[in-house]
Amino acid sequence: MTSNNDERRGILNFVPPNFLPITVLLIESPQLLEGLRKILPAAQIAFLAKEISPETKKICNDFRADLIYELPTAPKIFDLIIAPEVLTSGENFYSTLLTFNHLLTDSGFLLTQFYNVRFVGILERLRRGRFSNNEQRLWAKADVVKLLDDAIYKEIRFMPGERETIRNEELGIRNWIDFGFENFNDDLTTKIWLVKACKCTAEVAALKEIFTPEVRAELSRLLHRIEYDLDADENFLRLIELCDREGIFDDYLSDFINQVVVHEAAKNFIKARAETFGRTLTTNH
Repeated sequence: MTSNNDERRGILNFVPPNFLPITVLLIESPQLLEGLRKILPAAQIAFLAKEISPETKKICNDFRADLIYELPTAPKIFDLIIAPEVLTSGENFYSTLLTFNHLLTDSGFLLTQFYNVRFVGILERLRRGRFSNNEQRLWAKADVVKLLDDAIYKEIRFMPGERETIRNEELGIRNWIDFGFENFNDDLTTKIWLVKACKCTAEVAALKEIFTPEVRAELSRLLHRIEYDLDADENFLRLIELCDREGIFDDYLSDFINQVVVHEAAKNFIKARAETFGRTLTTNH
């Protein structure tokens, strides 16, 4: 059950406290700045809005947020992007989500929200022939998952946002369940779903934080050359040399192989050859 305090915090429930100077992009939601600054006291916050009013300038100044007037183009510059309205009133959803993915660091994540088309209040209005939400896009969770998957987000989590007490017995959940609507995860009683979409899985993000991008790029290049039998024996020796030189341990190498190598035969080849060098690798099917 979501507490009143959680509902007031809304989408910021997904933001863990952090005292490091992480980079944050907040879009079109100045009311979140105060809460965000409390959770992330040292963060470098950029605020993007279509129109900049004196009130917006004041709140950005009060909570140390830098006003920007367009999205940057450089990749991997934000640890966190908060865009509450991107799915509710935006356009070109896929393109926008892909752009955000481009801007996120490897361990970064996007926060957004959407109005739930399966909420019983919406369903009842539709049943009565009234559709008053045409100015806002309505989504089902399955459609949001597919959209985010297509935009190359790897881990997606949902949290109930605004809920509405159904007072009229005609709108009771049991009636809609009898109509054939499943109420999985309280979907029928949730008006707004909050969404956290990560650029990488937690496992991959952890892998990327241990060694430099240059080392990871070389490791990936050698593994792909082995996988596609491009001088496989020679490149395997180079792989062993790289691991010895950079201190790449067996568990890390196993996880990296499972993430980047697609073909099982290539995994088995690497595993078998590694054993001749006294390395124990675990590969997944």
